[in-house]
Amino acid sequence: MRKLFPIILTCTILCSCAQPRVVDEVNMSQAIGYDILENDRIEGMFVIPIFQQEQMGKYQILSGTSSTTSDVQAAVSKKADKTVLLGQTRIVLFSEKIVHKIGMTELTDYLYREPQLGNRVLLVIVEGNVKNVINIKPPNSYVNIGIYLSNLINQQNETGNGPDTNLHLFLGDSLEDGGDAYLPIIKKRGKDVAVSGVALFHENKIVNKVQSKDMFVFKTLVQHHRRGVYKFKLNDKKKSDIVVESIRSGTKYDVSGSESHPSIRIKLKIKGQIKESMRSDNLTNRKMIKKIEQDMEADITKQATRLIKDFQKRNIDPLGLKEKFHAKNKRMTYERWKGMYPNMDIRVEAKTDILQTGVSE
Repeated sequence: MRKLFPIILTCTILCSCAQPRVVDEVNMSQAIGYDILENDRIEGMFVIPIFQQEQMGKYQILSGTSSTTSDVQAAVSKKADKTVLLGQTRIVLFSEKIVHKIGMTELTDYLYREPQLGNRVLLVIVEGNVKNVINIKPPNSYVNIGIYLSNLINQQNETGNGPDTNLHLFLGDSLEDGGDAYLPIIKKRGKDVAVSGVALFHENKIVNKVQSKDMFVFKTLVQHHRRGVYKFKLNDKKKSDIVVESIRSGTKYDVSGSESHPSIRIKLKIKGQIKESMRSDNLTNRKMIKKIEQDMEADITKQATRLIKDFQKRNIDPLGLKEKFHAKNKRMTYERWKGMYPNMDIRVEAKTDILQTGVSE
């Protein structure tokens, strides 16, 4: 008991130092958005839930302007009835324009230092103005726009073609030499919002995008995953559309550490099931399944090779090949890597196994 007493006393002291906040006494933000105005001032928008027993999903959007992202929060709090806090923030939206104008390092520095924010908060790039997206009415009236958008990104990451990203992962990549990182892009389409691609960063700025049609291959190149959908055209007379749902996908990298003849062999392996086929053939026919596997392998190899060649041309490394090469050659510096990477021999090989056809045999 004597040994437990100091622990109990310490816990009591620590608990007494905390500052409890009653939800009704503060404006607890669940999403933040940033736009850049014509006078180069930053406009910040905070999605604040309104807690009422009879009205789930009700919320308000508080906005303000300042010259820095950190001061926007203070500017909004000055004209609000309650202090704006960030402890429940799930997602932060940045317009492409503000990223080009200011840079992600400056924009995320405040978020990284803010103790109220968790390191798993989602960062998202918006095509067009953030205000247009954040003012869309969610299709589900029981959630606010902040929860809806964070659910949209999480759903894409968990069951779709979106690669895993958050504040912690982004900063880990962007603070490396070169600062090659990536974030999802969303776009307003009519009354809806959709994921439109992946923004690729180099040295603090967006330098390129992965289009939505390439997202499955990109996700497979950067991480192992169990869900995702790949659509391609079969190499037949009708160019039939085939949709395959991934059951398990991943990539293996074989690296030669030689600086005189550097090379990387990338082996993608996809196990999946046919989700949809525009052919009338019986998909229980093993010969037909083999044809689908071979055509899918060729299509994925072609697409992955095209992406990687473009990365080399722009001297960007979102796949983290530098770290993989450095693991084989500890003497390799970033400057030497930049010189060899654009002309490095990088070859792709894809292997596809169709485990299920989606029909009864």
